[in-house]
Amino acid sequence: MCLGIMTVPIINKVILGWVAFGAGFAVAGGFIAFISLIGIVTRLAGLTKTADAIPTYENSMALGLIFFNLVSLYQPDLQWISYTAALSIINIVGLFTGIFAGCLAGALAEVVNIIPIFSRRIKLRKGFPYMVKAAAVGKCIGCLIQFYIF
Repeated sequence: MCLGIMTVPIINKVILGWVAFGAGFAVAGGFIAFISLIGIVTRLAGLTKTADAIPTYENSMALGLIFFNLVSLYQPDLQWISYTAALSIINIVGLFTGIFAGCLAGALAEVVNIIPIFSRRIKLRKGFPYMVKAAAVGKCIGCLIQFYIF
């Protein structure tokens, strides 16, 4: 059976779309597995004393990854949004992205145990919480400079 000249590009686009969509889900699934492996969700739930909400946190993270996978794949046209609303949305997304990046960096540093090793090498006995807070503030200021100035 001959498919015709016009249907071949459509079939190619459909196949390419499904491969890209599947690859995005595979990357998102691997990312969720990585985040779960290093224990960000459980650690934050333990610190905030909300361990009963861990499934909600994990579902929210999965839905966020799926949503932004779709947004990056289809790139919706948002010209109808006012300039002020767009800035508000960008700031909110940037805030949560910064929080997530900070938590990820903190979890990776904790997994590698870099902070205790560093504190022993420089013989830091007092002020350990201030060192951690200074690193977090420095990371925040660095991200702000990178995103808003450069």
